[in-house]
Amino acid sequence: MFDKIFMQATELNNGEITMPRVTARQKNRSNVPANNALEYFKRAYFLPFIDTCLVQLDERFTRHAATACQLSVILPAFLNSGKFEDIVPAVELYSQFLPDGGLIPVQTEYMRWQQYWQRKPATVKRPDSVVEALRVAAELGTYPSISILLQIFATLPVTTATGERSFSALKYIKNYLRSTMGEERLNGLAHMYINRDITLNYEKVIDEFGKFNRRLSFV
Repeated sequence: MFDKIFMQATELNNGEITMPRVTARQKNRSNVPANNALEYFKRAYFLPFIDTCLVQLDERFTRHAATACQLSVILPAFLNSGKFEDIVPAVELYSQFLPDGGLIPVQTEYMRWQQYWQRKPATVKRPDSVVEALRVAAELGTYPSISILLQIFATLPVTTATGERSFSALKYIKNYLRSTMGEERLNGLAHMYINRDITLNYEKVIDEFGKFNRRLSFV
C-alpha cells in the first residue's frame, strides 16, 4: 500500500522525491537508516502513523468502553430492541455507584422504565439521546438507578473531538486583547462559541445587563 502511495506522491512532485540527509547523530528530526527515499519515508512517517492509529483504536475501543456502550439500551428509543441482559455487564461494572447495588432492584426499575414508555401513545417521541432521556428520568424522580446509569453513559468520552474543539475555541477567545477577562465571562463566551446552534434570547440578555450598573464612569 505504501508503494502505491509513494508512486502517486512522486507523480504529484513531478517525478522526484529526494531523501533527507541521514547522519550518525540527529536530535531535531527523524534519522532512520535507509538506502533510498521510499524506505526512508516508509520507516520515518508511514509506519509510525499506522502504529499511532492502531494504538488510538485500541484505547478508544477497549473492553471498558464496549461494556459502557451497552447502556444505550436504556434509551427510550431503543428499549423495544433490547433487553435487560444486554446491560448486565455494565450494571455489574458500575454497581458501586448504584443506590441498591444488586441486579434485581435495577432489573425491576428497568422493567418499570420500559413499561412507562410502552404506555405512551405512538405519537409521543421517544428520546434517542442521553441528555433527553436523563431529563425525563430526573423529572419523574422514581428511577434513581436508571438516572445514574444515564449520567455515566452521558459522561463517557466516545472521542476527543469535544475537548479538542474546546481548546480550539479558547485559542480564538482568550487572546492578548482579552488578557484581563474573568473566568465567568470566559466560560460564557466559550459556551456561546462552541454551542452556536442554540438560539439566544437577546431581549433577556439585555435585561440582565440592564440590572447592573456600569463599572466604568464616563462623567
